[in-house]
Amino acid sequence: MRTSDTNTKRVLQMALAACCWIIQGVASDPALAQCAPVVATPAATSAAITSTLDSIKAKYRLNAIIVGVAQDGQALYRNALGVSRNGIPATTNMHFRVGGVGWQVLSTLLLRMVEQDPARIALSDRISQWYPDYPNAERATVRMLAASSAGFGDYIATDAFIAEVVADPLRVWTADDLIARSLPPYQTPQYDDPGRDWRYSHTDFVVLGAILEKVSAKRYAELLQELILDPLGLRNTRFQLDAEPQQPVLHTLQEGDFRDSTYWNPSFVSWAAVTSNICDLGRWNRAFGSGSLLSAEMKSETALPVNVGLGANTSRAYFGLGTLVYPPWIVQRAAYWGMYTTTAYDPTTGMSLVATVSLSPGTPPGVQPSFEIITAISKLLTPDRPVPR
Repeated sequence: MRTSDTNTKRVLQMALAACCWIIQGVASDPALAQCAPVVATPAATSAAITSTLDSIKAKYRLNAIIVGVAQDGQALYRNALGVSRNGIPATTNMHFRVGGVGWQVLSTLLLRMVEQDPARIALSDRISQWYPDYPNAERATVRMLAASSAGFGDYIATDAFIAEVVADPLRVWTADDLIARSLPPYQTPQYDDPGRDWRYSHTDFVVLGAILEKVSAKRYAELLQELILDPLGLRNTRFQLDAEPQQPVLHTLQEGDFRDSTYWNPSFVSWAAVTSNICDLGRWNRAFGSGSLLSAEMKSETALPVNVGLGANTSRAYFGLGTLVYPPWIVQRAAYWGMYTTTAYDPTTGMSLVATVSLSPGTPPGVQPSFEIITAISKLLTPDRPVPR
């Protein structure tokens, strides 16, 4: 389906405004100026990384690649290759959607709130406390939502929902809208025995974020600022429920028809509608992988193998709380509307790898280029324990 003429006009207006900001705004923001390219590895290593990026960019005909590598918080390599659009070079200070990384953020918010007041919310609390009429809510727990094992029907999995999103990509979707799309007649439970099986479900995370808002009596953006962004000093990360991404922005093209999806509203992924840049994302990757915002007891919750043996989860690759775990690597992969972002952190070495890419009309369908970048770089920097594919 095609966007209406009115929506198209709004997108073009925002795009024109963004062009001016890109030219004038970067130099005025010290935080953006600090997110500059870095080469602090031996010459042979940096050459190998750059050669790898060039090869993957050519292989998949990507418009752009932005990569950040750090160890123990020290930047080792940061670079941007290619163009954002129309001959505008991609730069390391450009912002982009981080998608599923938002589930890491969500699970950390949960754990911080549990730490602060376990009487108010606990991992063992039943979902029926807040959603008494939701199917199987009396058997599903807060932890199961973060682990994606509650079995709630995945609203995003139906063709009808995708058609709605594509028909009006500027629509603002509320959590209630999305939860409703996970129920009959739109959707049915994925299984009826919570905690006894595993399937990825956006609905599990949407319900979890909605519960955190109910428990705290605060909006999600406020919780994010208070418990994550301010403590970590993340000035270039924000929760976006509108069609105005942070500038400067890395332009993206929707898979299939390759329309410019940069200014589409990401609210259909709810609490995962977070944007960032490569520097903030690297700091977040380290904070989440090391559990620096959590107590020693609570940080272990993130990567516990509670899902091993359920669904496709094995001891070598499983879903923890809001994240993938490929021991020892803590990984997240995100893809929607032509954005592919991957993060990986090794707590044993302090190695942090983050990458995002944008597609071109020549990119083949069904690829995961950002994950391939991460695995390839890990083979160069940690050859004894690379991120598995």
